[in-house]
Amino acid sequence: MKRKLLLLLIFAVISQIPAYSADTTLYVSPEGRGSGSQLAPASLERAVDLLPGLKKKVVEGAIHIVLEDGIYQLNKPIYLTPANGGTQEVKIIFSADVNAHPVISGGREVLLTGQDILSADISPLLKNGLPQDIYIKGNRAVRARVPDFGFLTFTKVSEKKSAGMPGNKNTFLSYFEIPSTTYKQLEALTPEQLKRVRFNIYHKWIVTSRTIDSLSKTAPGFYSTGPALNLSNWIVGKSPFFLENVANALDKKNEWVLEPNNVVKYIPDESSGQKKEAIIPIVEKLVIIKGEPDDPVYNIYFNGISFRYANQSFTGFDDNQAASSMDAAIMIDNARNIHFQNCSIRHTGQYAIWFRKNVKYCSMEKCYLDDLGAGGIRIGEIRLPDDTIHFTSYIKIEDCIVHSGGYDYPSAVGVFIADAAHNIIDHNDIADFRYTGVSVGWVWGYSYNPSVDNKIIYNHIHHIGWGVLSDMGGVYTLGVSPCTEVSHNVINDVYSFDYGGWGLYADEGSSDIRMEDNLVYNTKTGSFHQHYGENNQINNNIFAFGKEYLAQDSRIGNHLSFEFKHNILLSGGETFFQGCWKNGQVAIDSNCYWRLGHSGNPFMISTMEYGSGPVDTFSFKQWQIASGRDKHSLFVNPGFKDPLKYNFSIKNTHLLRQIGFKPFYYTMAGVTGDKQWRKLAVLPNDIIQRFDKSVREIMLK
Repeated sequence: MKRKLLLLLIFAVISQIPAYSADTTLYVSPEGRGSGSQLAPASLERAVDLLPGLKKKVVEGAIHIVLEDGIYQLNKPIYLTPANGGTQEVKIIFSADVNAHPVISGGREVLLTGQDILSADISPLLKNGLPQDIYIKGNRAVRARVPDFGFLTFTKVSEKKSAGMPGNKNTFLSYFEIPSTTYKQLEALTPEQLKRVRFNIYHKWIVTSRTIDSLSKTAPGFYSTGPALNLSNWIVGKSPFFLENVANALDKKNEWVLEPNNVVKYIPDESSGQKKEAIIPIVEKLVIIKGEPDDPVYNIYFNGISFRYANQSFTGFDDNQAASSMDAAIMIDNARNIHFQNCSIRHTGQYAIWFRKNVKYCSMEKCYLDDLGAGGIRIGEIRLPDDTIHFTSYIKIEDCIVHSGGYDYPSAVGVFIADAAHNIIDHNDIADFRYTGVSVGWVWGYSYNPSVDNKIIYNHIHHIGWGVLSDMGGVYTLGVSPCTEVSHNVINDVYSFDYGGWGLYADEGSSDIRMEDNLVYNTKTGSFHQHYGENNQINNNIFAFGKEYLAQDSRIGNHLSFEFKHNILLSGGETFFQGCWKNGQVAIDSNCYWRLGHSGNPFMISTMEYGSGPVDTFSFKQWQIASGRDKHSLFVNPGFKDPLKYNFSIKNTHLLRQIGFKPFYYTMAGVTGDKQWRKLAVLPNDIIQRFDKSVREIMLK
């Protein structure tokens, strides 16, 4: 009896002892000076410094760093390595406290004061060169520009080597002849103000940004030194350009300039405003996660945290495709299991985040990326990996909003997958970029390509191009990419300056790619284009409304280029096909074609590769007879419910059986989740209106 009572007593005592947990929690606050307890929170920097010691005590479990509400101003990036990062057994979890909205910021406030024009000396903040951007009330202010909207064009462009200059091997003196009225405006500036003027030239798929050295004394032009201009992408007379940071162009609300004495001048939105708080980014990167090839950083989680205000100083910009020389506000190398959930990255001057070298099994879920100087997300390096093990793979981007980029580097991409494999881009809303929405692959042609098995699925990609660059796509692919899939996406409003405003763009060497169940509408040059490639499947898509064509095929190969079957193409008057569809090897059949209203345009404009002659035109029946293809295709009304309002639900079920089209639920594309999250993914009306205005002005030229 006594033994039984003793056992019951021991059990009662044990039941009151908390279960053992290997987790440790540190609390931090913006003003933290304590040890990291809830009553005495530490600073964020102190918490990161404590991690190596805590890892020795916590051999399995998690170390939680809980961020209280407020703004955490950085003087340098948060740096996480194998020493203070996670391990395979221990997670490092940075998370927002309950009901808190912490912001990790690389910006500093400065007070602008005055009457009609506000100003402030920002010399104390200029440790890393000249600022790219300033923000007022969380919005990017506009550098005073010429013209206020739209572009200028050159009358003459030339260059020569600058033998007498430092680094003359790669330094050239370029000459640009400009409109005389613009020249006179530059002539009115002081020499110091002139050297702060920045010019931006859009040529094909890249942008050149530099400063002016001097004005010509004999003609309306200016000189600038820099790398040689790209011979394959030469700046021509019609290449659009504009000028920024022009002191005597400060004439509109929300514009600013940086004067030679490092004084910022700004015109406020409200005429009665006599002071404004501006934020200037002073930190280039916010987070750096860096392991070694054989000693990666493991298991770091970020939840509910905002990352804001990071930028590089302006030093000029002569870049390649996709703004590929630009890094990101958050950089990750040699790492495993790095995860971002319910986070935001905003107000950057470069890409938001880069899963760069040898990064695997990472994710971003329900994150908001917005107001980006370059692009949104980069995955993989732009050089071929040394082996098939140490390269980036298995990154998942799901249910994210990636909006509004290319403000400083317009050729950047919404989501840019370079040399990386097995990645999933799923249920995202990607919009408002000056170049491509999603780019996959970085190998031109048929040689070895590590970018395989990438899934671009269920995304809404829209309002791309702005009519300023060329040779772009809603989704752009490169290289031999077996198991890569581009499906169940909605892509709309893709407008280029010149050629190449496509929805789906299979560029050089794109092969073994499946593009199915996509809805693509409102493009400049077409819903689909293949430059050259092999064995792609372009099936069961809806392609509608292109300004010039609906689909293009550019180069003839000695193999099956692609299969084009069970698609529905709806024309608003434009030609359906252009290129080498008749002369190349394309398996095309069982499609439906229909044109709203009457048009004098042919069904097809047939050429040899690259649009070379001879040029033939065909009606639908002539095309079937001349090519012997499309035998089971039909020219009939598919019975869309309301295509002019972009309702592509199909009523003609008999047609679907005839051509083998399988209806897909295109309304499932884009972000999921609660109503508030889906509402945030709707692009603001003012952006759409400015996009439409830009497109209209370019189209009318």
